[in-house]
Amino acid sequence: MDMRVTDGRHPALTDPGRYFVDQPAQSQFNVHRDLFRDAELFELEMAHVFEASWVYLCHESQLRSANDYYTTHIGRTPVVVLRGQDGALRGFVNACPHRGTRLYTARQGNAQVQMCPYHAWCFDSAGQCVKIKDQPQAGYAPSFGRQSHDLKPLGRLASYQGFVFGALPADVPALADYLGDARFFIDTFAQQSAQGMEILPGEVSYVFRANWKLQVENTMDIYHLTTVHSTFAKIVQQRGAREAAAAGADKVKAVNLGALAGQEQGTYTFPHGHTVFWGTDPLRENRALWAMRPDLLDRGVDPQQVEWMFRPRVLNFFPNIQFVDSACMQLRVIRPLAPDRTEMTMFCLAPRGEPAAGRRRRLRQYEDFFNASGIATPDDVACYEDIHAGGLGDAHSEWIQGFARGMDKVIAGPDSHARDIGIRPLESCSGVEIQDETVFRGFYREWLARMHKAGGAQPAQAAAGARA
Repeated sequence: MDMRVTDGRHPALTDPGRYFVDQPAQSQFNVHRDLFRDAELFELEMAHVFEASWVYLCHESQLRSANDYYTTHIGRTPVVVLRGQDGALRGFVNACPHRGTRLYTARQGNAQVQMCPYHAWCFDSAGQCVKIKDQPQAGYAPSFGRQSHDLKPLGRLASYQGFVFGALPADVPALADYLGDARFFIDTFAQQSAQGMEILPGEVSYVFRANWKLQVENTMDIYHLTTVHSTFAKIVQQRGAREAAAAGADKVKAVNLGALAGQEQGTYTFPHGHTVFWGTDPLRENRALWAMRPDLLDRGVDPQQVEWMFRPRVLNFFPNIQFVDSACMQLRVIRPLAPDRTEMTMFCLAPRGEPAAGRRRRLRQYEDFFNASGIATPDDVACYEDIHAGGLGDAHSEWIQGFARGMDKVIAGPDSHARDIGIRPLESCSGVEIQDETVFRGFYREWLARMHKAGGAQPAQAAAGARA
């Protein structure tokens, strides 16, 4: 039991359904504002959403060599992933078992032996305690020698296509079952090179003053593109016109948001709260991957999978990882810090062995749109903070609107596109310019199921009750 969460009387555990209006028959779905501002509820989220099942930790390319390590968090718990001298990946709580001092203090590095900075206990890259300073003269009782002094292992650690996930408890579903049919979309990233994918050097991390769920919603929210990112769209158009007038060439070829309008797009909702947005890019030859397309087909990659590599795709895996492929690929990791404070860490993802020209274009497109220094990301962050300063600051308002677009178009089960690629989402919504908002429901229904389970109800019963 997590002793930081002792109040079983909180409504999130005794009656979590009070935070939602989920009545599909009446086309009603709303979320209570307290999900974004209640401090006690935030602690319950950490315990039962982030620390109760799988979360994304890192990519295998960030631990290439024996004795490499990478540090991150599962909810409030610091963890470290180690590549042992046998090549195996292992995950541990990043704390010395002696007094609990954080053991690995850097984000990543290489250490055959890691020494605790407090009392100099030493641990190898398999997590075993290999030295206790001044042990012979310490006067330890015999029972001390019978205790384990090794690092505390995570309950589960597993990798899918090089993406490493971990869980604090051991009794979680197999990772492949947890990811389910949404794995098809991870494959559209991972299959881009026979050598696999890699995280390019460097990461960008920033903190915004708003709740973490706003980041989840924004990534699936296509409705905001033409307003929030209108400046970016104008810059792309003006740059192209200017360089054409100078008889030059637009070397960046950033994603043209205007060209995406009027194209078919859709969303899918999967079990465990995973969601996917997809679109249609009429300028797909501008993508860095385009030059590798013949090689992909020659290599025998499924032609349907290749075609989906050139669609804009946004994957949101519950609760903390987002894959974004608009023109180039970005990996986003969410770390909630407080009800109104969230840390985002972002990485550029690329196929290994990519030709130099493609890599240059990928980097220029990445710089153009993403991160705190890009043209688009700061506009999103400003909106999150304005939501907290605006409607969430109104203590007398309870319910949030914003889940109604697509309500009359969403269908249960797969649409024709999903059937073509052999996946079975719980819900599908596709068409031209629908800019669906029903996809948010999958995320919140999983949140609700986690709280019902924590309060003693079975998830399936909880889900059924919420939709009645």
